[in-house]
Amino acid sequence: MMDVDIPEAGVGEYNVDRIVRIKAIEDFLYAEADAIDARQFEDWLGFFSEDIRYWVPIRKNLPFSERFNDMTGSREIAWIDDNRATLEARVGQVLTKIHWAEEPLSRVTHMVTNIRVEELGKDEVGATSTVRSKILVHRSRMDDAGEIIIGRREDKIRRTERGFEIFWRKIIIDQATLNAKNLSFFL
Repeated sequence: MMDVDIPEAGVGEYNVDRIVRIKAIEDFLYAEADAIDARQFEDWLGFFSEDIRYWVPIRKNLPFSERFNDMTGSREIAWIDDNRATLEARVGQVLTKIHWAEEPLSRVTHMVTNIRVEELGKDEVGATSTVRSKILVHRSRMDDAGEIIIGRREDKIRRTERGFEIFWRKIIIDQATLNAKNLSFFL
């Protein structure tokens, strides 16, 4: 049998306090997915900080030797590269009820799984945690069977006086070419 190195990230002493804090972060991410799936767009915005960067780089098809550079960089083109103002504008556009790409609204389901808290912040205001997860997003509109987007996320989450907020999100879509007709729905 081959020896496999287990990464140290996220590994630590598991006591009740740590487990409770990790579970709180998991529940926060599940609640965020539920809010967007329930079309509670304004509530969904409440999961993000005022200084949010919501970034979805584009995957590239590269040879094996360049496998660790297979997406656009932080200053290159992206599927989505939003801040708070652009997220609010996108939500506002949907709420006008005349958004051509979302009238009628898409039916969207977000499945968040394999949540790993890699860096767990302290249980105090201002503490940050780094969380990785996998997502499967199914979207259907009109009579279409729908589209599936599968990917990974990295979130940086900050504890505030009112709970958690996401201040940095990177979504890595596994497809280099999207079959979705548009990205007018929220990942």
